Amino acid sequence: MSDATDRARDIAAPADLDTVDSVDTEALALVFPGQGSQAPGMGRLVFEHSAAARQAFEEASDITGIDMAAVCFEADADALASTENTQPAVLTTSVAMLRAMREKVTEVREQVRPRLFGGHSLGLFSAAVATGALSFRDSLMVIMERSRLMGSFNEERPVGMAAIVGLDVVTVRGICEDATQGELSRVDVANHNEDVQTVISGDVTALERAMARAKDLQGRAIRLKLKVSSHTPLHVGQAEEFAQIISEIPFADPELPIVSNITSDLLRTAAEVRAEFEAQLKSPVLWAENVRRMTREGVDTFVEVGPGHALSRMIKRIQDESTAVSLDDAREAPIPVSILPARRPTA
Repeated sequence: MSDATDRARDIAAPADLDTVDSVDTEALALVFPGQGSQAPGMGRLVFEHSAAARQAFEEASDITGIDMAAVCFEADADALASTENTQPAVLTTSVAMLRAMREKVTEVREQVRPRLFGGHSLGLFSAAVATGALSFRDSLMVIMERSRLMGSFNEERPVGMAAIVGLDVVTVRGICEDATQGELSRVDVANHNEDVQTVISGDVTALERAMARAKDLQGRAIRLKLKVSSHTPLHVGQAEEFAQIISEIPFADPELPIVSNITSDLLRTAAEVRAEFEAQLKSPVLWAENVRRMTREGVDTFVEVGPGHALSRMIKRIQDESTAVSLDDAREAPIPVSILPARRPTA
Protein backbone atom coordinates (compact mmCIF):
# COMPACT_ATOMS: atom_id res chain seq x y z
CA MET A 1 0.00 0.00 0.00
CA SER A 2 1.40 3.40 -0.97
CA ASP A 3 1.81 6.26 1.48
CA ALA A 4 -0.76 8.24 -0.50
CA THR A 5 -3.34 5.45 -0.19
CA ASP A 6 -2.51 4.99 3.49
CA ARG A 7 -3.00 8.72 4.16
CA ALA A 8 -6.26 8.85 2.22
CA ARG A 9 -7.71 6.07 4.37
CA ASP A 10 -7.14 8.00 7.60
CA ILE A 11 -7.97 11.60 6.71
CA ALA A 12 -11.07 12.41 8.72
CA ALA A 13 -12.27 15.47 6.81
CA PRO A 14 -10.71 16.12 3.41
CA ALA A 15 -10.94 19.77 2.41
CA ASP A 16 -9.02 22.55 0.73
CA LEU A 17 -9.19 25.39 3.22
CA ASP A 18 -7.38 28.70 3.55
CA THR A 19 -8.81 29.61 6.97
CA VAL A 20 -10.01 27.61 9.92
CA ASP A 21 -13.29 29.49 10.13
CA SER A 22 -14.42 28.31 6.71
CA VAL A 23 -18.11 27.49 6.35
CA ASP A 24 -16.94 24.05 5.20
CA THR A 25 -16.03 23.12 8.77
CA GLU A 26 -17.93 22.71 12.01
CA ALA A 27 -16.98 24.31 15.34
CA LEU A 28 -15.46 20.95 16.21
CA ALA A 29 -11.99 19.64 17.06
CA LEU A 30 -10.81 16.05 17.11
CA VAL A 31 -8.22 15.48 19.85
CA PHE A 32 -6.10 12.40 20.48
CA PRO A 33 -4.74 11.16 23.83
CA GLY A 34 -1.16 10.20 24.63
CA GLN A 35 0.84 7.98 26.93
CA GLY A 36 -0.92 7.42 30.23
CA SER A 37 -4.33 6.87 28.62
CA GLN A 38 -3.69 3.17 28.07
CA ALA A 39 -5.73 0.51 29.87
CA PRO A 40 -5.98 -3.27 29.49
CA GLY A 41 -8.65 -4.18 26.97
CA MET A 42 -8.54 -0.85 25.15
CA GLY A 43 -9.95 -0.96 21.64
CA ARG A 44 -11.62 -4.35 22.03
CA LEU A 45 -15.13 -3.01 21.39
CA VAL A 46 -14.33 -1.37 18.06
CA PHE A 47 -12.18 -4.36 17.08
CA GLU A 48 -15.13 -6.71 17.60
CA HIS A 49 -17.67 -4.54 15.77
CA SER A 50 -15.80 -2.57 13.09
CA ALA A 51 -14.05 -4.02 10.06
CA ALA A 52 -12.16 -0.74 9.63
CA ALA A 53 -10.85 -0.95 13.19
CA ARG A 54 -9.79 -4.58 12.78
CA GLN A 55 -7.86 -3.64 9.68
CA ALA A 56 -5.98 -0.95 11.64
CA PHE A 57 -4.92 -3.51 14.25
CA GLU A 58 -3.89 -5.97 11.53
CA GLU A 59 -1.85 -3.33 9.71
CA ALA A 60 -0.14 -2.31 12.94
CA SER A 61 0.79 -5.92 13.71
CA ASP A 62 2.25 -6.39 10.23
CA ILE A 63 4.24 -3.15 10.41
CA THR A 64 5.63 -3.54 13.94
CA GLY A 65 5.92 -7.32 14.19
CA ILE A 66 3.92 -7.09 17.45
CA ASP A 67 0.52 -8.74 17.91
CA MET A 68 -1.14 -5.44 18.68
CA ALA A 69 -4.52 -6.94 19.52
CA ALA A 70 -2.89 -9.24 22.08
CA VAL A 71 -0.98 -6.33 23.63
CA CYS A 72 -4.08 -4.15 23.90
CA PHE A 73 -6.58 -6.83 24.95
CA GLU A 74 -4.54 -9.34 26.95
CA ALA A 75 -1.51 -7.56 28.48
CA ASP A 76 -1.79 -6.56 32.12
CA ALA A 77 -1.35 -2.97 33.26
CA ASP A 78 2.37 -3.36 34.01
CA ALA A 79 3.18 -4.85 30.61
CA LEU A 80 1.09 -2.23 28.87
CA ALA A 81 2.87 0.54 30.81
CA SER A 82 6.20 -0.39 29.19
CA THR A 83 6.79 2.48 26.79
CA GLU A 84 7.76 0.11 23.97
CA ASN A 85 4.23 -1.33 24.21
CA THR A 86 2.32 1.77 25.28
CA GLN A 87 3.20 4.09 22.42
CA PRO A 88 2.36 1.87 19.43
CA ALA A 89 -0.66 0.46 21.28
CA VAL A 90 -2.19 3.87 22.02
CA LEU A 91 -1.49 5.07 18.47
CA THR A 92 -3.07 1.95 16.98
CA THR A 93 -6.14 2.14 19.21
CA SER A 94 -6.63 5.82 18.35
CA VAL A 95 -6.38 5.22 14.59
CA ALA A 96 -8.69 2.20 14.88
CA MET A 97 -11.28 4.34 16.66
CA LEU A 98 -10.86 7.10 14.07
CA ARG A 99 -11.53 4.64 11.27
CA ALA A 100 -14.47 3.11 13.14
CA MET A 101 -15.93 6.58 13.64
CA ARG A 102 -15.65 7.34 9.93
CA GLU A 103 -17.18 3.98 9.09
CA LYS A 104 -20.13 4.56 11.42
CA VAL A 105 -20.68 8.19 10.43
CA THR A 106 -20.73 7.28 6.74
CA GLU A 107 -23.82 5.18 7.41
CA VAL A 108 -25.92 8.12 8.60
CA ARG A 109 -24.38 11.42 7.48
CA GLU A 110 -21.93 12.87 5.01
CA GLN A 111 -18.85 13.28 7.18
CA VAL A 112 -17.44 14.83 10.31
CA ARG A 113 -15.99 18.24 9.40
CA PRO A 114 -13.51 19.23 12.14
CA ARG A 115 -12.05 22.71 12.16
CA LEU A 116 -8.88 21.73 14.02
CA PHE A 117 -6.96 18.70 15.24
CA GLY A 118 -5.05 18.36 18.48
CA GLY A 119 -3.18 15.73 20.41
CA HIS A 120 -1.44 15.38 23.73
CA SER A 121 2.22 14.45 23.22
CA LEU A 122 2.08 11.01 21.56
CA GLY A 123 -1.47 11.93 20.49
CA LEU A 124 -0.07 14.49 18.08
CA PHE A 125 1.16 11.60 15.93
CA SER A 126 -2.42 10.30 15.76
CA ALA A 127 -3.52 13.79 14.74
CA ALA A 128 -0.87 13.81 12.01
CA VAL A 129 -2.26 10.52 10.68
CA ALA A 130 -5.84 11.84 10.83
CA THR A 131 -4.94 14.92 8.77
CA GLY A 132 -2.79 13.07 6.24
CA ALA A 133 0.45 14.71 7.36
CA LEU A 134 1.96 11.30 8.17
CA SER A 135 0.97 7.83 6.99
CA PHE A 136 -0.12 5.24 9.55
CA ARG A 137 2.80 3.03 8.50
CA ASP A 138 5.38 5.79 8.96
CA SER A 139 3.81 6.95 12.21
CA LEU A 140 4.18 3.47 13.69
CA MET A 141 7.76 3.18 12.49
CA VAL A 142 8.81 6.49 14.06
CA ILE A 143 6.84 5.79 17.25
CA MET A 144 8.76 2.55 17.68
CA GLU A 145 11.99 4.54 17.48
CA ARG A 146 10.63 7.21 19.82
CA SER A 147 9.67 4.61 22.42
CA ARG A 148 13.08 2.96 22.09
CA LEU A 149 14.83 6.27 22.75
CA MET A 150 12.66 7.05 25.76
CA GLY A 151 13.06 3.56 27.20
CA SER A 152 16.83 3.55 26.78
CA PHE A 153 17.14 6.87 28.62
CA ASN A 154 15.31 5.38 31.59
CA GLU A 155 17.83 2.53 31.65
CA GLU A 156 20.73 5.00 31.82
CA ARG A 157 19.45 6.98 34.81
CA PRO A 158 16.48 6.73 37.21
CA VAL A 159 13.79 9.14 35.99
CA GLY A 160 10.07 9.56 36.45
CA MET A 161 7.05 11.84 36.25
CA ALA A 162 4.54 13.20 38.74
CA ALA A 163 1.33 15.22 38.63
CA ILE A 164 1.13 18.30 40.86
CA VAL A 165 -2.48 19.27 41.58
CA GLY A 166 -3.75 22.39 43.32
CA LEU A 167 -0.85 24.72 42.48
CA ASP A 168 -0.52 27.04 39.48
CA VAL A 169 2.14 26.45 36.85
CA VAL A 170 4.26 29.43 37.92
CA THR A 171 4.52 28.03 41.43
CA VAL A 172 5.36 24.58 40.07
CA ARG A 173 8.12 26.00 37.87
CA GLY A 174 9.60 27.65 40.94
CA ILE A 175 9.43 24.37 42.84
CA CYS A 176 11.28 22.61 40.01
CA GLU A 177 14.00 25.27 39.96
CA ASP A 178 14.52 24.91 43.70
CA ALA A 179 14.54 21.10 43.52
CA THR A 180 17.10 20.96 40.71
CA GLN A 181 20.67 20.43 41.90
CA GLY A 182 22.77 20.36 38.75
CA GLU A 183 22.32 18.54 35.46
CA LEU A 184 22.39 15.10 37.09
CA SER A 185 19.56 15.88 39.50
CA ARG A 186 17.10 17.92 37.48
CA VAL A 187 13.31 18.24 37.28
CA ASP A 188 11.20 20.44 34.98
CA VAL A 189 7.62 21.15 34.00
CA ALA A 190 6.69 18.64 31.29
CA ASN A 191 2.93 19.19 30.77
CA HIS A 192 0.78 22.17 31.66
CA ASN A 193 -2.50 20.27 31.53
CA GLU A 194 -4.88 22.54 33.44
CA ASP A 195 -4.66 25.76 35.45
CA VAL A 196 -3.91 23.82 38.65
CA GLN A 197 -2.67 20.53 37.23
CA THR A 198 0.91 20.28 36.01
CA VAL A 199 3.08 17.26 35.27
CA ILE A 200 6.76 17.40 36.18
CA SER A 201 9.49 15.14 34.85
CA GLY A 202 13.11 14.41 35.60
CA ASP A 203 15.63 12.59 37.76
CA VAL A 204 14.02 10.69 40.62
CA THR A 205 16.05 12.48 43.30
CA ALA A 206 14.96 15.91 42.10
CA LEU A 207 11.44 14.67 41.38
CA GLU A 208 11.01 13.51 44.96
CA ARG A 209 12.28 16.83 46.34
CA ALA A 210 9.78 18.68 44.14
CA MET A 211 6.92 16.41 45.22
CA ALA A 212 7.74 16.98 48.88
CA ARG A 213 7.88 20.76 48.39
CA ALA A 214 4.53 20.74 46.55
CA LYS A 215 2.94 18.93 49.50
CA ASP A 216 4.45 21.51 51.87
CA LEU A 217 2.61 24.16 49.83
CA GLN A 218 -0.70 22.27 50.23
CA GLY A 219 -0.62 20.77 46.75
CA ARG A 220 -1.11 17.12 45.87
CA ALA A 221 1.80 15.22 44.34
CA ILE A 222 0.98 11.98 42.52
CA ARG A 223 3.72 9.79 41.11
CA LEU A 224 2.67 8.60 37.66
CA LYS A 225 2.91 4.97 36.61
CA LEU A 226 5.13 5.77 33.67
CA LYS A 227 8.54 4.20 33.30
CA VAL A 228 9.97 7.17 31.39
CA SER A 229 10.50 10.90 31.54
CA SER A 230 9.82 13.26 28.67
CA HIS A 231 9.26 16.82 27.49
CA THR A 232 12.17 18.41 29.32
CA PRO A 233 15.66 19.67 28.44
CA LEU A 234 17.01 16.38 29.81
CA HIS A 235 16.12 14.93 26.44
CA VAL A 236 18.03 17.26 24.12
CA GLY A 237 20.21 14.38 22.94
CA GLN A 238 17.21 12.14 22.30
CA ALA A 239 15.46 14.93 20.42
CA GLU A 240 18.49 15.35 18.15
CA GLU A 241 18.61 11.61 17.44
CA PHE A 242 14.87 11.50 16.78
CA ALA A 243 15.17 14.47 14.40
CA GLN A 244 17.75 12.51 12.44
CA ILE A 245 15.44 9.49 12.30
CA ILE A 246 12.46 11.43 10.94
CA SER A 247 14.60 13.36 8.45
CA GLU A 248 14.13 10.36 6.14
CA ILE A 249 10.36 10.14 6.66
CA PRO A 250 8.01 11.81 4.14
CA PHE A 251 5.60 14.36 5.62
CA ALA A 252 2.74 16.06 3.79
CA ASP A 253 0.89 19.30 4.43
CA PRO A 254 -1.99 18.48 6.82
CA GLU A 255 -5.43 18.71 5.23
CA LEU A 256 -6.55 20.78 8.22
CA PRO A 257 -4.48 22.60 10.87
CA ILE A 258 -2.98 20.81 13.87
CA VAL A 259 -2.42 22.77 17.09
CA SER A 260 1.20 22.73 18.25
CA ASN A 261 1.80 21.31 21.72
CA ILE A 262 4.82 23.58 22.11
CA THR A 263 3.56 26.99 20.95
CA SER A 264 -0.21 26.51 20.38
CA ASP A 265 0.35 27.84 16.86
CA LEU A 266 -1.51 26.22 13.95
CA LEU A 267 0.65 23.77 12.01
CA ARG A 268 -0.30 24.02 8.33
CA THR A 269 2.71 22.68 6.43
CA ALA A 270 4.75 19.50 6.32
CA ALA A 271 7.82 21.44 7.47
CA GLU A 272 5.98 22.80 10.51
CA VAL A 273 4.73 19.34 11.52
CA ARG A 274 8.22 17.87 11.14
CA ALA A 275 9.75 20.67 13.24
CA GLU A 276 7.15 20.06 15.96
CA PHE A 277 8.14 16.43 16.26
CA GLU A 278 11.85 17.27 16.16
CA ALA A 279 11.45 19.44 19.27
CA GLN A 280 8.72 17.50 21.08
CA LEU A 281 10.83 15.30 23.36
CA LYS A 282 12.71 18.27 24.85
CA SER A 283 9.78 20.72 25.04
CA PRO A 284 6.82 20.94 27.46
CA VAL A 285 3.27 20.19 26.31
CA LEU A 286 1.10 23.28 26.84
CA TRP A 287 -2.25 21.50 26.75
CA ALA A 288 -4.26 24.16 28.61
CA GLU A 289 -3.01 26.75 26.12
CA ASN A 290 -3.80 24.37 23.23
CA VAL A 291 -7.43 24.10 24.33
CA ARG A 292 -7.77 27.86 24.69
CA ARG A 293 -6.28 28.39 21.23
CA MET A 294 -8.82 26.00 19.72
CA THR A 295 -11.58 27.85 21.54
CA ARG A 296 -10.33 31.20 20.18
CA GLU A 297 -10.53 29.68 16.70
CA GLY A 298 -14.24 29.09 17.24
CA VAL A 299 -14.23 25.49 18.44
CA ASP A 300 -16.92 24.76 21.02
CA THR A 301 -17.09 20.97 20.74
CA PHE A 302 -14.23 18.52 21.30
CA VAL A 303 -14.31 14.82 20.46
CA GLU A 304 -11.60 12.69 22.03
CA VAL A 305 -10.59 9.87 19.69
CA GLY A 306 -8.64 7.18 21.50
CA PRO A 307 -8.53 5.19 24.72
CA GLY A 308 -9.86 6.76 27.91
CA HIS A 309 -11.39 10.16 28.56
CA ALA A 310 -8.56 12.12 30.20
CA LEU A 311 -8.53 14.85 27.56
CA SER A 312 -12.29 15.38 27.46
CA ARG A 313 -12.38 15.69 31.25
CA MET A 314 -9.50 18.18 31.24
CA ILE A 315 -11.14 20.20 28.48
CA LYS A 316 -14.34 20.55 30.52
CA ARG A 317 -12.32 21.92 33.42
CA ILE A 318 -10.32 24.29 31.20
CA GLN A 319 -13.33 25.56 29.19
CA ASP A 320 -16.45 24.73 31.15
CA GLU A 321 -18.76 26.15 28.46
CA SER A 322 -17.42 23.72 25.84
CA THR A 323 -18.85 20.32 25.01
CA ALA A 324 -16.27 17.53 25.30
CA VAL A 325 -16.98 13.83 24.71
CA SER A 326 -14.85 10.72 24.37
CA LEU A 327 -15.55 8.00 21.85
CA ASP A 328 -14.26 5.55 24.45
CA ASP A 329 -17.30 6.33 26.60
CA ALA A 330 -19.30 4.23 24.12
CA ARG A 331 -19.77 0.88 25.85
CA GLU A 332 -22.87 -0.81 24.43
CA ALA A 333 -22.10 -0.31 20.75
CA PRO A 334 -19.04 0.98 18.95
CA ILE A 335 -19.07 4.67 18.12
CA PRO A 336 -22.82 5.35 18.45
CA VAL A 337 -23.86 8.39 16.48
CA SER A 338 -25.44 9.84 19.60
CA ILE A 339 -22.03 10.50 21.11
CA LEU A 340 -21.12 12.85 18.25
CA PRO A 341 -22.46 16.41 18.15
CA ALA A 342 -25.47 17.02 15.95
CA ARG A 343 -24.78 18.50 12.54
CA ARG A 344 -25.32 22.21 12.48
CA PRO A 345 -26.56 23.99 9.34
CA THR A 346 -23.94 26.02 7.50
CA ALA A 347 -24.48 29.62 6.53
